[in-house]
Amino acid sequence: MEKDSHIDFLLYSYTKGLHFDPHRPEGIKFTPNDERGLRFVILPIHPEKDACGNREGLVCKTSATYSATTEQVLFVDSYNNLNTMLRVADDIALPFQPDGKILIGKDGIFKNDFHPRRYLCPADISQLLERVEDELAAKTDRFLKLLRWRQGFDALGEVVTHRALYWTIDDGDYPIAPSDGNPSQEIIIPMMYGIHWDGKHQTALQELWSANDHTEPLGHALAREAATLISESPRSAILIMTAALETAVKMHISRIAPDTAWLMENNPAPPIFKVLRDYIPTIHRTRGKEIDFWDNVKPFIKKAEKLIEIRNKVAHTGKIPHDAGSIQDHLILVSDLLYLLDVLDGHDWAKDLVSHKLRKTLDWPSPNDGRNLQIIIKSLY
Repeated sequence: MEKDSHIDFLLYSYTKGLHFDPHRPEGIKFTPNDERGLRFVILPIHPEKDACGNREGLVCKTSATYSATTEQVLFVDSYNNLNTMLRVADDIALPFQPDGKILIGKDGIFKNDFHPRRYLCPADISQLLERVEDELAAKTDRFLKLLRWRQGFDALGEVVTHRALYWTIDDGDYPIAPSDGNPSQEIIIPMMYGIHWDGKHQTALQELWSANDHTEPLGHALAREAATLISESPRSAILIMTAALETAVKMHISRIAPDTAWLMENNPAPPIFKVLRDYIPTIHRTRGKEIDFWDNVKPFIKKAEKLIEIRNKVAHTGKIPHDAGSIQDHLILVSDLLYLLDVLDGHDWAKDLVSHKLRKTLDWPSPNDGRNLQIIIKSLY
């Protein structure tokens, strides 16, 4: 390709659970025969201190060349070499000065210590970066997992922890490309929730213990297993958390309507979201108990329908859809619905364990022993 018609990209993917056997400070290189310009290199992050990558880890560098317009090439040249954005997004005005501090001048020159994020770039640049990052991430994932499959080495379900995209139109180093992200990011971190113990807690546990048939429901156990897999194997987490919800719904119906147990175990059931939306309130009503708050739960059941769709796509394609949203949020939804079923089973204490959002929706009082949340607003500019 002519120099003014292409951009070279390099995706750094930081891995976990991978190592060389024996040590290999020079790393390994692989160039597919059928994809021109695509190249993979796996290296120890610190070859002098940890040539195997056992302690410090390995990085996979995936490089490729993409066609580009002259305008795009000029944008990258100015961005990398002159600290200048020749063009910005349509909704961004120059000078760019959040909080009164000029980060990008009227002439497009940005401060040396400022790294413009992707939302500031013109649409064609943002779209190019998103497409390239997605494609190189998919190729990296395929390469690492084919290598794992072919050699059978020990590795986690998902081997990439995080990644960064670099670009250049020149020979030599690759400067980092604009990262994704909004002007600010709200990070909600559930605080660790440990054992509480006083006379009230002891009495509550005695009541559960005295009912010899009570143990932690399988749905809750599965949901906790899903939680441990979110970072290491998000696909497995989605499959397991959905199974947790389906299991909990079937077990709940079997408990309140024992005559349906055989059917629930042996016949194909309707989609779980339909069971939750329609059958659960109906079966309680036929047994003399009206669930007066169920209409307020329906938006959460709608989200469960979305989760089932995501699970089906994962099961059929092996890939998490781009619009899947936060896996952690899906797990919170599943946990809420499991505790909601516990409430319907007569465990009123389970109201204390649902999320703040569901509790507020149902106008349930705040618990004395609630899980605290830490909310962090991080400026990304």
